[in-house]
Amino acid sequence: MNRLLGLELLRGVAATLVLLEHIRYVLPTVCGPDVVTPWPLAGFAGYWGVDVFFVLSGYLIGLTLDKPGTTARSFLLARLARVLPLYAVVSMVCLAVPRFRTSEVGVSMLVTTFGLMPVSGDALAPLTAQPCGWTLCYGVLFYLVATGLSAVVGCRRAVPALLALFALVPLAFAAAGPVRGWAYPNFALSPLTAEFALGLLAYRLTDSTSSRAAWGLLALGVAGCARGLVVGSDGENPYEAIAHPALALGRVATWGLPSFACVLGVARLDRADTFRPVARLATAAGAVSYSLYLVQPCSLAMTTVLCIVTRVESPWQVAAVTVAVTFALGAAVARYIDLPLHAAARRWVRGPAAESRPSPAGPVLVRPLALGDSAR
Repeated sequence: MNRLLGLELLRGVAATLVLLEHIRYVLPTVCGPDVVTPWPLAGFAGYWGVDVFFVLSGYLIGLTLDKPGTTARSFLLARLARVLPLYAVVSMVCLAVPRFRTSEVGVSMLVTTFGLMPVSGDALAPLTAQPCGWTLCYGVLFYLVATGLSAVVGCRRAVPALLALFALVPLAFAAAGPVRGWAYPNFALSPLTAEFALGLLAYRLTDSTSSRAAWGLLALGVAGCARGLVVGSDGENPYEAIAHPALALGRVATWGLPSFACVLGVARLDRADTFRPVARLATAAGAVSYSLYLVQPCSLAMTTVLCIVTRVESPWQVAAVTVAVTFALGAAVARYIDLPLHAAARRWVRGPAAESRPSPAGPVLVRPLALGDSAR
């Protein structure tokens, strides 16, 4: 069976980028407020890994919906079975341990956390118990819209409809301006959702892209992201883009378009089996990426306590410990919690989740292998 090895590897890279961004929040607590951030992380905008995730999600949703035999029901159950179990577990852990969350527990936080819908204030408040959970809010929103369109027009026809919807509606909303007093319209109609449309577009263009063009796109995407690190991160608050349409458009231009080029290039190279020599690395990256992303609030707090107790005060050492602890925790959670929970959820939905998996007739993305399994 062919696997989308390159896209699995890209998922691991995206999760690692977010981790490198978050290391900066550990350093002042451990090393003091006047700490000098290690030069590779100074000004580093690792949060663009989230933009890669959004584009990747759009691509994989297009791939899934385009498979003959996929139904709206099987699609929705498959996606929820994949993302919700581990998210629910990590969210409950964050609710139980104050050090793992960034704000106080209240009714609004609980609704936002488990309903995956901001309910009050602007689109930034309240946050979910798991601070990275706002990205899951967008993911589930996209799944629900995709399911609704698929139920009306059919799964395969839903792909171009979704592309148009998530490309045009956010632009219209940006022109109209934000809604006052209620978070959800600002959140759901944010131009950030256009990155899902970019993923769908990448899926539609994969077959018509040559291998030579794929290498060029990948180089262009990496160069675009490198440029964004220089011109797009100085003093920028990445979360402000969630609530402000104009800033969201800027984020899509700075990070979404290069992410689109990377995803399209890697997806086309997958068709040529380019990443076969690094199959084990790619499958390991795919297996651990989701848990690596979700456990970061826990691992960062654990690293802070560990470094204080052991009196590790060098910024470089703190950064190294943070990376080691997060990868170790992410790998353990992936193997012993995430994959078993996913398997149990698939059994619970009695098959529809498996039906929505892409056919083995072409390049596909199947369940990530557990760490240590052999690549197929």
